[in-house]
Amino acid sequence: MKRYILTVFAVAACASSFAQDQFDAANFATGDLNGTARYVGLGGALDALGGDISVMGSNPAGTALFKKTDMAVTGSVLFTGEDGQLGHDRTRASFDQAGIVFSMNQYNKSKKGLQYINFGINYQKKKNHFANADLAIEGLDGTLSQTHQIATMANASADNNYYGMLTALADEGALLNVEGEDTKTYSGVGAESAAYKRHTWGSTTQYDFNVSFNVSNQFFWGLNLGVYDIDYKRDAAYSEMGVDGVQYVFDNWYDTNGDGFDIKLGMIVRPFVNSPFRFGLTVHTPTWYRLEDCNGSTLSVYNSVAGNSQVWDSADPYEYKYRTPWKFGLSLGHTVGNFLALGAQYEVSDLSTCHYTSYDWDNDYYFDMMNDKIDNQLKAQHTLRLGVEVKPVENLAFRLGYNYVSSPIKENAWKETFYDGYNTETDFTVWKDTHRITCGVGYRFNGGYFDVAYQYQTQAGDFYAFDDTALKSTEIKNNRSQLSATLGFRF
Repeated sequence: MKRYILTVFAVAACASSFAQDQFDAANFATGDLNGTARYVGLGGALDALGGDISVMGSNPAGTALFKKTDMAVTGSVLFTGEDGQLGHDRTRASFDQAGIVFSMNQYNKSKKGLQYINFGINYQKKKNHFANADLAIEGLDGTLSQTHQIATMANASADNNYYGMLTALADEGALLNVEGEDTKTYSGVGAESAAYKRHTWGSTTQYDFNVSFNVSNQFFWGLNLGVYDIDYKRDAAYSEMGVDGVQYVFDNWYDTNGDGFDIKLGMIVRPFVNSPFRFGLTVHTPTWYRLEDCNGSTLSVYNSVAGNSQVWDSADPYEYKYRTPWKFGLSLGHTVGNFLALGAQYEVSDLSTCHYTSYDWDNDYYFDMMNDKIDNQLKAQHTLRLGVEVKPVENLAFRLGYNYVSSPIKENAWKETFYDGYNTETDFTVWKDTHRITCGVGYRFNGGYFDVAYQYQTQAGDFYAFDDTALKSTEIKNNRSQLSATLGFRF
């Protein structure tokens, strides 16, 4: 049979993208375990121990323990658990950290009072968005399909005479069954099989400007101004084979860029003068972001009877404001001579208090709905970090660490895609807890040090390709490994 190809070009100048949701809010409010190789090797459990450049990003008082100027630079290589997707690789090199702490001895001959004032500047990758996913969607049984959700949205669009990006693509690409001419009624088709592929990349980076104080070698205080930059990109492809033999593919892309700032306060106290035991307290204000989104999609429909079609659409950049929650931390640290260091810390951050704000007053209703979903579907995230460092000889150290990070997403969370919006992705993932295991080794030489660390992260989630209460979840994993190395100097 002769095949006919119909190509339709649909380009929209969109006033707003309506692509932000509670799942994006959780993504941009959370971070990875990143920094110097020593910091990573100890599982990041250095908030009470201090003495590492990267600790200024979690406890600003940690730099107050420096008695020499210290500078370091760190790079790493990441390996995802899934093969590269959509033309991307499964490995990626990363520049994770570069910083310096200037230590200024106050030459206080008394053991009481101010001993050191230290100033630090540090670049650090807060989160690496590098990940791959390749899923076969199960349980469709020839009845369930994304097209049913799109048909419901298209009917709402027809009733209100306004088509969003997803419904306009489905209409232009002849994806749905249509009855009527002046008043259209849409219906979907059950699917025999479906597949989903995704690649995300980019990073959230932070620049910390730090000042810290050592008082009597017993009380340590610190203050940070943190400046953040988000560069997040996502390519995704969802495909279905319908029971009528029609196959379609949505190729979606999504891009978020922006900047923000926060303030961090920290302290470390040695409660007993003759004991190395110490505890730390930290408070991080919300991060106030100014973000810009843009997204688009290409729909390709392969129909041997009606002919093939391809349509695409994209949204103009849209600016909005976003606020992360407060974060509070408690840490403990202890050393035994010069050969053993133990660290533990706990952090809590209530993601149900994340908040979107529009620059356009006309769109406040949308952000009000999203903020309600954040309040109802996100929850507090709890982080536990443990670390141990052993020095069998003076210049050589071995490290182990562990992280437990609870999921900030409630199990009943779901994504609502609006018929009049510009979000073309109906999928969502309810991520579960994250576990990280780390190890490392460090060598000290005259005037400097070299550290390496290995980190393995495992995380599973429930993936839903579209919103249907009859659809069972598909397991998705975000497992990856990271090998990092740091070169530093003290003088």
